[in-house]
Order: sequence, then structure tokens, then C-alpha cells
Amino acid sequence: MKGEKLIGRLATGIGIGTTFTQLDWAKDQFRERVGVDPFPGTVNVIIDDPDSMPVWVRLQQTAGIHMDNPNDGPHDCDAKCWKVSINDKIDGAIVFPLVDGYPPVQVEVIAAVAVRDTFGIEDGDTVTLTLKG
Repeated sequence: MKGEKLIGRLATGIGIGTTFTQLDWAKDQFRERVGVDPFPGTVNVIIDDPDSMPVWVRLQQTAGIHMDNPNDGPHDCDAKCWKVSINDKIDGAIVFPLVDGYPPVQVEVIAAVAVRDTFGIEDGDTVTLTLKG
């Protein structure tokens, strides 16, 4: 799947990503396992490109890089990640929370920088995620 692309639109999330990316255990695992020291928050990308949806469905069926949540609170969950390049310019990772009912077309992405500011993009703009394998 390395080199395959997911193309979607930038969307505003519900704000949980900011808290999650700054949890000590999450930050440590993101640095160790995917090589990203996450900027607070995630970037939400809605996969609506017809060629990208089958890639996203196949990717979700792979093992990915597992994130082990040491807590058991009502808002805690494990996740799996895949390394990506965002718009072929900066490294990041897709973070897929392992929870029931997660939106099937929503992809959450972390990076070491503020992606919206770095690219000067806003909701509705196209984002391309290239899988790094």
C-alpha cells in the first residue's frame, strides 16, 4: 500500500484530538512508534474521493502501528496508526481510534506542525495523504 494516496477534504473535528495528542502516554508512543512529536490536535480529513475510499477500507483492515492505551476511562481507547506524507511536504500519521461507531469516512492525522497554518488551508480544501508503508 506504500505510495497509495488518500484524497479528501479538510473538516473541523469536535476537539477531542487536542486533548488526546497531549496525553503523556500518547505523545510518547507517537514519538517512538511513528516518529511524530504531535502538535496539539489532529487534522480531520473526510475521504470523499471515489478512488481513495477503497484504499481507506483496505488500510483499515491492516494491522497498522498499534497504540496501547494504558487507561480504561470512558473516553480512553486504543488506536492504530499509519505513517503518511501530508500534501507530499510534511510527515504525519493517520490515527484510527479503535471504537465502535467511528465515522467511516473520517481520517484523523497528526503532524509535528500546525497543518492548517503550514499550508494555509481551511475547511473544504483538498488534502492528500500518501502512505509511507
